[in-house]
Amino acid sequence: MARCIRLRRGTAPQHETFTGAMGEITVDTTNNTIRVHDGQTLGGTALAKRSEIPDLSGVDYVIAWQTPSAANNYTWYRKYKSGWVEQGGSDFTPRTINAGTGTAWYVTMPVPMSDTNYNIQISFDNGNLVPAVNNNKLTSSTQVYLGCKNQGTANVTSQVQYWRVSGLIA
Repeated sequence: MARCIRLRRGTAPQHETFTGAMGEITVDTTNNTIRVHDGQTLGGTALAKRSEIPDLSGVDYVIAWQTPSAANNYTWYRKYKSGWVEQGGSDFTPRTINAGTGTAWYVTMPVPMSDTNYNIQISFDNGNLVPAVNNNKLTSSTQVYLGCKNQGTANVTSQVQYWRVSGLIA
């Protein structure tokens, strides 16, 4: 003979005045759903029915990622279902940049880019440094040139606080 398991049940109004035990599951007979209780919240938490979950088929979402660590030279990335990628990192190698001149950092990206349709952002730890206009570019699908110019009147030592590249992946 089959066994029948019956859970505590009640109407929606009855649930709103009931605090179930931690981990208790009850049946809401008005809304034909179940509620999970935490021992504190009146009514518990009603779980959604499949018909109540929105269609997310047209939504882009992250399918792979890397968090920064010493092992990956403090680089990170997020790959999206659509083929878009955001990636970045820091380069804490100090460089001396003479007044009125510039220098460049070459950084290796963790994910190859597909073409030159990308966006590059860069930030330096010295306010006199600005990204060199039209100099920040990919030198290969995995390497980016980050140029800067020292607008100050004195030589400065600086490093890249962060760099970020976004576009389509190869």
